[in-house]
Amino acid sequence: MNISSGKQSASALIYTGPCRLKSVVFVADVAKTPTITVADDLDGTDNTKAFGRACGGTEAAGGAVNFIMKWTKEDNLICDSGIYATLSAEEGDYVIEYERL
Repeated sequence: MNISSGKQSASALIYTGPCRLKSVVFVADVAKTPTITVADDLDGTDNTKAFGRACGGTEAAGGAVNFIMKWTKEDNLICDSGIYATLSAEEGDYVIEYERL
């Protein structure tokens, strides 16, 4: 069963324990370009599993360009320790979906 982190807006420990990373959705505010790093770790210092940048764009161009990554069970993106998400700046919002193992 997939579990959602819920909407997050800062670096955070999402889950502790073995799990499978299923998706990362990251959106930025207009004219902002933060990055997100998702790691198999409890403090975000090691073992990066996903990295991306959300580009806020301009209001005239329609606003945010979202960063979205999804993985299937066959991709087997296993996190042994847990999931920690690190934002480069406190701009934008993200949701991480995972499955407990």
